[in-house]
Amino acid sequence: MAKSSKRQKPEAVEEDRISNLPDGVLSHILSFLPTKTTVQTSILSNRWHHIWKHQPVLYFTEFTDNYYRHRNNRSEKFKSFEFLVNSILNLMHNPRGIRKMSLLCFYTLVGDKSRECSVNNWIQSVIGPYLEELHLTLVNDRQGPDFKLPQTLFTSPSLVSLSLVGGISLQKLSSTTVSLPSLKKMLISIGFVDVPFVNALLSGCPIIETLELFFCSRRLDKVCIPPSLKRLIVDVNKIYGACLEINAPDLEHLKITNITFGEVFSMYNLHNVVDAHLDVFPFPSSLGSVTPLHNLLGALSGTKHLVLSPTTTKWLLGEPNDLLFQEFHYLVRLELNLEQFNYNFLISLLQKCPMLQVLIIQKDECFVAYGNNNHQY
Repeated sequence: MAKSSKRQKPEAVEEDRISNLPDGVLSHILSFLPTKTTVQTSILSNRWHHIWKHQPVLYFTEFTDNYYRHRNNRSEKFKSFEFLVNSILNLMHNPRGIRKMSLLCFYTLVGDKSRECSVNNWIQSVIGPYLEELHLTLVNDRQGPDFKLPQTLFTSPSLVSLSLVGGISLQKLSSTTVSLPSLKKMLISIGFVDVPFVNALLSGCPIIETLELFFCSRRLDKVCIPPSLKRLIVDVNKIYGACLEINAPDLEHLKITNITFGEVFSMYNLHNVVDAHLDVFPFPSSLGSVTPLHNLLGALSGTKHLVLSPTTTKWLLGEPNDLLFQEFHYLVRLELNLEQFNYNFLISLLQKCPMLQVLIIQKDECFVAYGNNNHQY
């Protein structure tokens, strides 16, 4: 067989373009990965060996897909998780230079008293002048006290986003112990807490724009909402709910659930609200008057999208045809959840909505939607 006169070209070696990127770019790419995965990149080459140590983002989670299937091994699993987190923090170039941290874990477990101390140390280690985002989901696996956050967290000067979920205590906060001058976004989803401590936390956030607040109220009280808000979601899990005081001229999105209206219920300067979802009801001692509810609807007369829950619409069904609130001059979408259908109420309400394009009526599991001359059943 005749040999080929042409020499075969050697296979081209693929260039490792990623490793040639600047450290800052590589660090940014790694910031989107769980920290455990980020550390594993150190075995790729000498180029990657120390990059993760300068990582400004930490993401630790104790929960895995099969975590709840092996309840009996939780102590052993936490030891491995604890060893991983401690090792990484000890090897980090500058833990107090961390800009963002997410931590999801159990902080208590029956027969294991060391967890709370470890979780506290981890949070303490990243609190510093550069911390911008902190997201904590701390689960209590037994009937015990809620986790008490380090006080230094509530005076973090650069903190922009804060998320507290689970068995976390806000007790003992005061207006003099909270100062979060840079905070713009906050999610609070916890258990029982007295409203004055919630107000103390909110009073220390002068430029907050987004607030999602979920908690259980021990007694009826008034939550004072910061005036700087643009987006507000409040859900109070209590039979009497909670009262609100809102004076937020920049508010655009409003969703309130289990809120009680009465004499101390005050909402004004809501002319910029674009969409509103209302689940409000009167306090038992003021069942005869729905004037505060009418005042609220009047304050929202400029909204474009309005949702009224069954607990809200039931107090309007008995009102006269000429409802007290003003016309909704800009309302284009209305969703009504009714306990019972009332034709006169519906006609009276629609007469207040000259620009309406979409109407959705829900009763139990059935709904009728009208929009753009289309009928859906």
